[in-house]
Amino acid sequence: MFKYFLCWRYLQTRYIALASVVSVMLGVATMIVVNSVMAGFAEKMQTRLHGVLSDVIVESMDMDGFSDHEEVRARIDEVAGRKIKAMAATMETVGVMKFEIGGGQPISRPVQIIGIKPLERAGTGDFAEFLVDDKGKSIEPNFKVSEEFRMAHSPAGMVLMDEPDDELFANDLREQAREQVPDFGAIVGYALASIRPPGSDKDLIILPPGSKINLVFPASGNKPKPGYDSYPVLGYFKCGMSEYDSQHVYVPLEQLQYMRLLGDGKGNGTVNQIQIKAMPGADLDELSMTIQVALERLRPGYFRVSTWEQKQGPLLAAVAVEQGILNLLLFFIIAVAGFGILAIFSMIVVEKTRDIGVMKALGASTAGVRQIFLFYGLLLGAVGSGVGMVGGLLFVRYINPIEGLLSKVMGRKVFDDSIYYFNEIPTLVRYPTVLWIVGGAMFIAVAASVWPAQRAAKLHPVQALRFE
Repeated sequence: MFKYFLCWRYLQTRYIALASVVSVMLGVATMIVVNSVMAGFAEKMQTRLHGVLSDVIVESMDMDGFSDHEEVRARIDEVAGRKIKAMAATMETVGVMKFEIGGGQPISRPVQIIGIKPLERAGTGDFAEFLVDDKGKSIEPNFKVSEEFRMAHSPAGMVLMDEPDDELFANDLREQAREQVPDFGAIVGYALASIRPPGSDKDLIILPPGSKINLVFPASGNKPKPGYDSYPVLGYFKCGMSEYDSQHVYVPLEQLQYMRLLGDGKGNGTVNQIQIKAMPGADLDELSMTIQVALERLRPGYFRVSTWEQKQGPLLAAVAVEQGILNLLLFFIIAVAGFGILAIFSMIVVEKTRDIGVMKALGASTAGVRQIFLFYGLLLGAVGSGVGMVGGLLFVRYINPIEGLLSKVMGRKVFDDSIYYFNEIPTLVRYPTVLWIVGGAMFIAVAASVWPAQRAAKLHPVQALRFE
């Protein structure tokens, strides 16, 4: 019992040990906060990536695609139908988007033009959840231009809204409105259609709904020629990943097929991708392998089947490596605290040599003296880890109010939401990771006290009593 009493007394009276406690506390708290924020960012990024990409993607080696996609879908359904919830045919190609902003200034941007059937595509991912209007409100996944939209975004329609008395004039206006705004529109990436002025915290829409965009893309043929098409802007695709928000332009599949000379504009044409939504709980790697084997028999070497994680493998791997390196660097903080405990305990052994001699002369065993220092190290580690764990979890819990306070004090935003499109700093506390951090800190504290404890335990009582 005397061992525990001495440890508690040393903890209360040896204020130099407070430095070790603070070091362990800061190390544990920092590791918990960094791990939680990194995990939150990684989860948010994976969720958005998975929302943009379907579970499994079948792609052709040829950008012009394959016309027998119904047969391909039937083959996929035959070998893996029970594991598949939905499929969507897609045509994807590179291109250039041209548009005009204030005063007729022409702008050109490289884009990825994606032809889809919106409701079908919405069934294979979170496509519909990323569609917004210029006010940030959700819109339906639809390319068809409504009469209300045409009236509101065409000069003739605006005149027609005043309800002219002359019916012939009204009919003429309706024809002009249809010419000015076609039956189908496009959905463009939010970053393509907006800018953030310097010093502002709000985005400025430079392509409002109804704006005309012109698309240039390669048409089919032995000698590729440019294809052209134009659309009014119906809404925006905003997933929060700049790679997609700054490049994607969604248009009707049939229209893109027709303009690329790969379809008749009535649903008969080629596609170069099939997006697949798997049933909940399905093994995506196994599903993709099954589909790959089946399509190899249909057309060897032509199809490439991959999961959404395989498509984004380098990005996900980079995030994992970054998180691992940060953990390693931050763990050095706790290691430094361990060396502090080692130095402090060595000093205590030298300072308390006579006291150790008295205890051993009164009957304290070698194991008992060793246990005093080991338990003291465990106590320092437990107190530092416990306080650090509570502090770290509280910081994570209130990290966004803290960020807001720091932004006011510093006069600028600490977390700029324009970079990630996150309304707040995402966090995810993984309690097994927290336990590993706390356990690792306590282990280092005990390990650092082993050598001083062994040194104290080996002191001879007579020599210790004669120590000056």
